[in-house]
Amino acid sequence: MHRATPSTSSSSSSSHRSRRRQLTREQLLKGLQILGPVSAPLPPELPPSPPASRESSPALGLKRRHDSEAEQGRNSKKPRVSAASSSSSSRPRPSPQTRPPSAAAAAPSTSSRHEPSEDGEVKEESPSGPSVSPTVFTFMPVRRPRRGDNIPTSEWDSVYEKCFAKARMLRFSALARVAAAHPSTSKEYKPLRIPPNPNSSYAKHSLLIARLELIDSLLHFVYGLWCKDYSARQCYRAAWRTVNEFLQLTKKKLLTESHDEREKAFVGLLFMLDAYILGRKLRYQASILDKENEQKYNRLHIQWKAEKAQAQARAAAAAQASSSSSMSNMLPSPASSNSANSSNSTPLGGHGTPGRNAGADLDAQPEVTRGPGGSERPPPPAHIHIPVNTQFILDRRSQASGLVFASLHMQTAQQHLNLAVMARHFPRTLARMMFSTFGPQDEHEPDFQDDDCELFWPTQAISGEGLGWVCLMGMAMVKEFGKEYGYQGVDGVVPRLNGEDVHGFPEPRFIPHTR
Repeated sequence: MHRATPSTSSSSSSSHRSRRRQLTREQLLKGLQILGPVSAPLPPELPPSPPASRESSPALGLKRRHDSEAEQGRNSKKPRVSAASSSSSSRPRPSPQTRPPSAAAAAPSTSSRHEPSEDGEVKEESPSGPSVSPTVFTFMPVRRPRRGDNIPTSEWDSVYEKCFAKARMLRFSALARVAAAHPSTSKEYKPLRIPPNPNSSYAKHSLLIARLELIDSLLHFVYGLWCKDYSARQCYRAAWRTVNEFLQLTKKKLLTESHDEREKAFVGLLFMLDAYILGRKLRYQASILDKENEQKYNRLHIQWKAEKAQAQARAAAAAQASSSSSMSNMLPSPASSNSANSSNSTPLGGHGTPGRNAGADLDAQPEVTRGPGGSERPPPPAHIHIPVNTQFILDRRSQASGLVFASLHMQTAQQHLNLAVMARHFPRTLARMMFSTFGPQDEHEPDFQDDDCELFWPTQAISGEGLGWVCLMGMAMVKEFGKEYGYQGVDGVVPRLNGEDVHGFPEPRFIPHTR
């Protein structure tokens, strides 16, 4: 047990007496004057201070610092200069425009130092691009009554007609604005019969409005063809081929005329549209090719079976010839012919002959079953061939190249159009997808003319579905982007006279063929 020394006992007794001594009112007031005025307390919403960075772990063989040295190191750390500088260490970071000068000046030095971090703490690095505050969703989609999946074909045909009528109007208006934007000396120049108000956004941003109308037109064309597909539960590949030229020309135009991230999001949209069209064609064509492949595989097995039968017949003939030859050379003597147990007699039937064993070896390959889908037969030998025609090769070539292009298109699409881009530039459209009760199977539910209903982020392109979701999302993006420029859709198009048309960007059309 520790024994108290005289020095420690005296100090404890003196401190005990000082605590018992009563202070007068004048002494208390004098003490308050020495402290000075008390500053206002920190606000309650101030984030907590970041944990103090730990010094590097000492090398092996070195002693840890004493507590007094550690306390001195903590007291020597630079204090917080302002609430804004302390909050910069917590996410989200403030934008450079709103950062105080002190924090802005300290940012380069802070990022240049390589300070050790606490266990489990990821060191924050300065962002390469401008910092963006998180999206605050101020819009919630409207939940409409469900229509169900028993919509009659006549209603889908009506939607198809409406989409194509709007698409034609938007296409003509877009190309007319582009022609009117050419210099008057150009042979492609064609002035508008009814020019817009010079002070309107349609006059100030005519080429931007033309691009929006072109994208809107393409989306309506594609959605109309998708309605035909969905109502028949088919994929009319011939109709989708008519979209390709319009789509490629629109992509080329946007690639050369889009400047910022928001405009390039539509480039990603068109690449996504292209990938989903290819995915739909590939998925439905795969069912047809799978049946054809199974038929060809059956023919290979039939030919293989015929070859094995021929081999068995040849083996049997060889065995019979060998048996006859041996019997003629080994005829029994008259003395031994009466013996029932003659050792020189040969049994009939050719048992043990080489031909019999070769035929048995051909039939010795077992079949491997794969459950309810049928049996997975072993492949025939490589020398078994069957003839195929040109269409057989073209279909499989198209299938393989389509899969390659769909993958490349999706890689490009996700670079320009993703959830982060949607949150920064299309928060209303993103809210319609995030706060949605729809699932991937509800592609038929939304009305393409409804600007407030729920949507759904497109499903995987390889499933063959989701093209309708891409069109609906794109239409919402066009309206949200165009609101800043007063875009009115079909209500603001250039009027078209009967028979009047402009060249370029051929219209898609419906062709009811699945090949």
